[in-house]
Amino acid sequence: MKKIVPILATFLFALAISCSGGDSGEPMPDGNPTAPAPTATPELQPTSTPAPTATVIPLATSTPESDEPVSDTESVNHYTRGYSLLAQGEYDDAERTFNTVVQLEPGFAHGWDGIGQALMFQGEFEEAMYYFDKAIELRPNLAIAYSHRALARVNSSDLDGALRDARHAQRLDDEEIDPYIVIGRVLATQGDAVAGLENFNKAVELAPDDGGTYWWRGRFWRDIAQDFNAALVDFDQAIELDPAVAGMYVDRALLFIQARTRLVDARADLEEAISLSQDPRLPSIIARAEDLIEFIDDLEAGMDPFA
Repeated sequence: MKKIVPILATFLFALAISCSGGDSGEPMPDGNPTAPAPTATPELQPTSTPAPTATVIPLATSTPESDEPVSDTESVNHYTRGYSLLAQGEYDDAERTFNTVVQLEPGFAHGWDGIGQALMFQGEFEEAMYYFDKAIELRPNLAIAYSHRALARVNSSDLDGALRDARHAQRLDDEEIDPYIVIGRVLATQGDAVAGLENFNKAVELAPDDGGTYWWRGRFWRDIAQDFNAALVDFDQAIELDPAVAGMYVDRALLFIQARTRLVDARADLEEAISLSQDPRLPSIIARAEDLIEFIDDLEAGMDPFA
């Protein structure tokens, strides 16, 4: 039976990264698969539409198994609690908990990786890489640490480094999900939409019950392929599987806004995102949703904020 490794840290990368380079809005080459479509296809507006800021969203609550020897039961308890805190959005507490793990077990690579994840969730990407480096130094074959460092590199605009780390993670464990998402996003951004889509499709194949995989493919369809129908199908599926992830509602609302269609639904999505971002509080998502609601207000008042 295939081993499925849950996605522990899936990111909304800043569209300042994703809309540069390969995100030209040009049509996809013939022969690429498309998702089932609604009856009408609204025309998407250019990707300069206001975009969500980079936000870190946990999508899984399970704790990755580790085959590392741990001598202290207390260390195991702290390690498990650290991942529980990440899933609850308590990133500061998670960071402190993982720090306790490495104080008790300084040779425990997964503990150092946990600190790095907690820092990434707080937007501290450069600092997080130090802890991923430490995890890799302790266990050079730890695929998940390379995956997480790849995510940190993308958020630090080091796309070449992200690609190297993600591909190395794949060589170590070809059923890790995050590398496919990173590689898909980087290749598509760099202009290779076909290879990018292949990687997103592989992530969906490996984790068909994880909303995050559909979320990322939906962003590909919206930002790069400019395919409203396919993006909507994937965003709908992502929200059905993970209805408590606020960022997904923001992305679906942004799709409606770019297409200037279903603005009532876009407003409802943004209000839901604000509601979901209260506990734990996600200020960046709240601010982004409020900005987009103002954008909708302008559209409905007959103004043209796109201009």
